[in-house]
Parts: sequence; C-alpha cells; structure tokens
Amino acid sequence: MKETYGEMEVDEARLKAADPDGLYLFMLEQYPDMMTPDNVAAFTGTTGQEIRKLLNRGELQGCRIGIRWLIPKLGLLNYLYKDRREKEGDAHEEAPLRQAL
Repeated sequence: MKETYGEMEVDEARLKAADPDGLYLFMLEQYPDMMTPDNVAAFTGTTGQEIRKLLNRGELQGCRIGIRWLIPKLGLLNYLYKDRREKEGDAHEEAPLRQAL
C-alpha cells in the first residue's frame, strides 16, 4: 500500500520488508518519513553528532541538502538490521532506496 507524503509516495510494503520482525515500525510512526539526525538520535538513544558521523562514513543511508542531513525511515531500518543480514548471509536482503530528483 502506498501512501502519499507531499508529492512523494511512501511504500509501506518496502518499509515492512525492511523490518521483518516488526520491531521498529510501530515505534517510528510518530517520526516523519524523512528524519533529521536529531530525530534518529532520539530514537536510537545516541547523539546527533554520532548520527552525522555515520552518515559521513556512509554507514547510514541519507541525503544531504545544503548543510542538513535527512534520513529516510527505510535507510534507518536498513542500518538497524545490517549486522543481522551480515550474520545470516543476506537472508533479509537490504531494502533498496529509490532516489527521487
């Protein structure tokens, strides 16, 4: 099921596929679909600076607009399940992000 977010569509099926255990999606409902590093830090219990370090190293998927970073929920879910996918040999394949220009 696709839901619209401004002019962008949010694909709920892809989000659910990225969270196979259903551990995070219900907790992420209160957050916007495109999260700031501070949103992600509040969710994960870290700092905005640590999230920006992950973004700069390419460990967390996000996009930079000027000096601001935005992290899609899908990118966060891919990061949270990264270690599990590596241990299980890609049993849960990383959900791909689409770029909209």
